[in-house]
Amino acid sequence: TVRESQAGVFFYKGKAIEAFGPGRFTLKTGNIPILTKVASLPWGLSSPLRAEMYFVNLKVFTNLKWGTRDPVAFKDSELGLIRLRAFGIFNLQIVQPVLFINSLVGTQGMLTTEEIEEYLNRVIVSRFNDYMGETIDSILNLPAKYDELSEGLSNRLQEDFAHFGIGLTHLYINSITPPPEVQQAIDDRSRMGVFQDMNKLMQMKSAMA
Repeated sequence: TVRESQAGVFFYKGKAIEAFGPGRFTLKTGNIPILTKVASLPWGLSSPLRAEMYFVNLKVFTNLKWGTRDPVAFKDSELGLIRLRAFGIFNLQIVQPVLFINSLVGTQGMLTTEEIEEYLNRVIVSRFNDYMGETIDSILNLPAKYDELSEGLSNRLQEDFAHFGIGLTHLYINSITPPPEVQQAIDDRSRMGVFQDMNKLMQMKSAMA
């Protein structure tokens, strides 16, 4: 029995063969033409059916986390070479069960959400590094660009996820942070800007007087 929001996938000799949608099925070699041809030839077309069945959840998996395990180098146009950490969440949905089983379960041996989340995290971080270097010149401009960065990174990852039979429904960047010493330098820079503005104000008042 394959329930709603599930797909039943036949797995034979290390490869997913065919998927079934929701419903109740009585399985015989005769109603799986592709598998019948693969399985029966060595047995003179009179073989019992020996195969594994995987049930794939087709719901949207939400609130999966991604992030940089180690800081990544970024060449900032104003602050020089700095190291950044980034964190966020993403949602995904399996859209091609047979491709998904063959690409991740069959070859990588991943069966749980946590294992797949960890694998896809590495894919996201790799693309994030490239994307940051191409689109951002300085982290001083970051606060106003989180939505833009999230959308652009999501679009770039769609093709990567499609290779695994997965659709990336949403991706969010929650934070991009430099190390404490760089944050301190940014704070000091902001204070200098305030002092300069105050100095200009005093000069203007003196000139008016």
